[in-house]
Amino acid sequence: MISNDSQLTKALANVEDHKLIRLVYVSKISRSSQLDLLLFDHIRAHAEDYNRQNNITGMLCNDHQYFLQCLEGQKQVIAPLMSRIFADKRHSKVQIILLKEIDRSMFNDWRMRSFCLDQSLWSATCLQSDSLVLKQFMPFKPLSWSSWFIEHFLETMQKFDNPNQEYDAEQASYNIIRDPKVRMINWVDSGFLHWLLFGLVIILLILLIKHGSIF
Repeated sequence: MISNDSQLTKALANVEDHKLIRLVYVSKISRSSQLDLLLFDHIRAHAEDYNRQNNITGMLCNDHQYFLQCLEGQKQVIAPLMSRIFADKRHSKVQIILLKEIDRSMFNDWRMRSFCLDQSLWSATCLQSDSLVLKQFMPFKPLSWSSWFIEHFLETMQKFDNPNQEYDAEQASYNIIRDPKVRMINWVDSGFLHWLLFGLVIILLILLIKHGSIF
């Protein structure tokens, strides 16, 4: 895997600047960013002007731990963009898991469609609760995927790409995978809540014992 800017430069050394490439990277969400409820909205908003001006297409996925982003465009614009991502403090442990020259883009839109693949945020009424095709990617652990499975994942996500779909300011209609009614802090996942409740029970027992309410 490619994990820094110098490795990327070396990997692209024989690719001409105007050639189209597809780059997929995975990164962990940095601790300092896990409390930012609008993190993914900020990333999309900042990316879209650059994407539109430079004919970059792709999509962004996340759960409460990982980003996965596919970027498609000319080498001369994708490479500098990836350099900035390597340096972005919102990401840690950035790994490029797919890099290839392509004849045409798989995704049709410069808007960075965002897919939330965190099962803890799925509701019983949203699209993914009935989608067996998405469940094959659960749990979301893209660093363990083979090259074939990464390509399969992209082909599956491409089926959700609809360039004719309306795109409102809140992305409630365009972001078809995340349930727009769900708002959660990223770090308050099910595991955290279990430990929090366990800790509260222990504290309560200690207080009860101390005051002679038990035994």
